[in-house]
Amino acid sequence: MKKSFRQKILTRRISHIRAEEDSKKIAEKFLSLSQLKKAKNILLYYPHKNEVDTRFIIRQLLRSKNFNLFLPKVVGNDLVPVKIKDLSALKKGYAGIMEPEGGEISPEKIDIVVVPAVAFDREGHRLGYGKGYYDRFLKKTGALKVGVAYDFQIVEKLPREQHDVPVDLIITPTRLIKIKEDDER
Repeated sequence: MKKSFRQKILTRRISHIRAEEDSKKIAEKFLSLSQLKKAKNILLYYPHKNEVDTRFIIRQLLRSKNFNLFLPKVVGNDLVPVKIKDLSALKKGYAGIMEPEGGEISPEKIDIVVVPAVAFDREGHRLGYGKGYYDRFLKKTGALKVGVAYDFQIVEKLPREQHDVPVDLIITPTRLIKIKEDDER
């Protein structure tokens, strides 16, 4: 069931014609988060196969110079946050996804992690690509976990497994879905 559902959403995502417009709306919402004012180290992802385009966020945060930005690099079975200063130094890595080279930081030092997914449900659970990289990483960090998705990627309920780690909030072009209240952040 997961496999056919994943393929259905991925097919729809690839043909999503408002991807750029929707990504800009998501970026605006992310950049206005109150939690961003307290953050220093932010892990984003580089978009792949018509995912929400995080480059709008990355460029804005790099210009502000108030943050340390990181992108994930796959090392063995793990995602490792690697610091970036610009997008021009990236190289194709795991599954053809652009990855950085350079200084790593421990997951515990990340303040906000932007999480991609094939789909999210309203309780913050995500359907990824099935390899578990993000679930393993999210278990190691106390960061605010922010899912970003197009509206059609939000479903009522997803099947979940014991190792799944939900996000704290989800940003779509039209909604901000708070899963957990952020009293302590």
